[in-house]
Amino acid sequence: MNPTKNLRLSRPLTARAVARRSSSIAEFGRHLRDWFHELKRLSSRAQLAAAVKIRPPTLAGEIPSGQIADAYLAAQVEFLCRRAGLHPPRWTSDPGYVLAEPWFSIPGRHSRAHLLLETPVEFRNRNIFTTPEVEVPIRRGRPSISRSEKLAKARLRQQRYRQRQAQRTANPARVELTRRPRPAS
Repeated sequence: MNPTKNLRLSRPLTARAVARRSSSIAEFGRHLRDWFHELKRLSSRAQLAAAVKIRPPTLAGEIPSGQIADAYLAAQVEFLCRRAGLHPPRWTSDPGYVLAEPWFSIPGRHSRAHLLLETPVEFRNRNIFTTPEVEVPIRRGRPSISRSEKLAKARLRQQRYRQRQAQRTANPARVELTRRPRPAS
């Protein structure tokens, strides 16, 4: 048997899963990008709220640069919620998610000046100077549903139709009473 780490072949679906699966800053980055791909599939505010509502475990004493990962995740969640028109979860307002020293995603003086101007408020409030990587495309209207859900709804609709048809053939007099009379022209 191979004593390797348990492999996870699925992408994280929540902010909590991103932090729980990360044992290094590099893994955090990979899981965060995978989570962003999953977020792009969301089609309703309720789905986004469910993906961010539970506080992730803190990485600040667990991995090197964990405090940066914690602050970045909280800023990204708050940014996504505000863009979608949601109130961010309460855990994002915890002062533990604010860095003591500013952190810039791109080194260099010219890049820093650009980041100081372009960084959204949610990141700036946490002393993180970067550009957000993703925006969730929340659309108006009904949320998208899977093919299996569509088939299940169609099956139920067909059953109700067949029941109505069976009732009409079993009791034709009653059907005549329930029909509206046509107005005389």
